[in-house]
Order: sequence, then C-alpha cells, then structure tokens
Amino acid sequence: MTEETEAAGAGTSGSDADAIPLWLAALVLVLLLAVMLAGGWMLRGAFDGSSTNESQLEIREKEARVEAAPEDMLARLELAFAYQQAQRYREAIENYDVVLAEDPRDTAALYNKGVIYIELDLEDRAEDHLWDVLEVDPGHVLAASALGRMYADRGHYRSLLEAVRPVVEANPSAADLQYLVGLAYENLGRKDWAAARYRLALKYVPDMEEAREGLDRLGESQ
Repeated sequence: MTEETEAAGAGTSGSDADAIPLWLAALVLVLLLAVMLAGGWMLRGAFDGSSTNESQLEIREKEARVEAAPEDMLARLELAFAYQQAQRYREAIENYDVVLAEDPRDTAALYNKGVIYIELDLEDRAEDHLWDVLEVDPGHVLAASALGRMYADRGHYRSLLEAVRPVVEANPSAADLQYLVGLAYENLGRKDWAAARYRLALKYVPDMEEAREGLDRLGESQ
C-alpha cells in the first residue's frame, strides 16, 4: 500500500469514527427543544407568579392601613379598588359599602360598584349605581359611557341619549360619548345628526375605528 493510499484510508477511518449517527442527532435536537420549551413555560410562570405576588403584597399593605385606621375612607377606597382589580368582588363591594355608609354620594364607590355589577352581569344593579353617579355628578364621563355602552348593547337608544347627551354637551371632547350619541341617532333614524356626531368623535380621536365605521354605514365621508 502506498503512503497516499494509507493516508486516504486513515482519513476515512477518522471521519467515520467522529460522525454522529442521525438518530442520535435527532434525539439531541428533540431534547434541546424540550428544554427550551420547558424553560419558556417556567419563565412565563415566574412572571405570572411575580405579578400575582405583587398584587397580594399590595392588598396586604392596604389591609394593614385600613386595620390601623378604619375611619380612613380613602384607604378603604384604595383597598376596595385593589380587591376589584384582583377580581375579589365580594370583598371589594363590602368595602365600597363601608364608604357609602359614611358618604352615600361618594362617586368613586358608586361608579366602581356599578362596574363590578357589569362584570358580574347584574345589569339592573349596575344601571342603578351608574345613574346614582350621574345624579351626584351630572358630568361624570365614565358613568355616562358605561351606561351608554350598556344601553347600546340592549338596543335601548332613547335611554342611551337620556344618559349620555347631557354629559357630552358638558364634555364635547369626550369622543366615546360623541360616538355613542351618533350611534343612538343612527338607530333612531336621524342619519344627518349621527354623521355630525361621528365626525365630532373623529375630530378628537382621529383614529377612532368605530366612528369611521359609522360614517361608512351612512355612506358619508369623514
């Protein structure tokens, strides 16, 4: 055998010895993917757990404040809202009720109870509390918007106007309310008035998709 033949043979022998079988490479790839996926789930769980822990810590801190000063209605409002954000609705309502026992006209407690009742699909209770807000504060944009959306879902467009129109006249830059009034007019057959309200909504929020769609339905340009 020549030296060239021996060298070639040696090279081939080393390559075969170092090569990884295809089945082993595939197995390694599968294992790597499994580790990466598991790591991703663990990381996501860590973030979710961190958020939950922060919420629980915040609630405990606010509970301690209320326990130390039960007469502090602002602290109780903050505790109630923390419960509400954590979807602990029963505890939130209990604390809002304490505030309302002290001051039945507290719009924050009234409004937030209304929002909770919407979340719980107790719309009659929500409606009562949101109207109570507007009786105390006739310009309360959030209460009017919540009522307007609720009436729009029911198809009660005259009630929508009753709730929203006085508030939007006091707050013309409230694009959401302008849109809701436009929606009511559209469904009550006042297309020209509806178009005017949709344009007002777009004046204040130019990328408001709902208002654009309203104009499209009416065959009107922006």
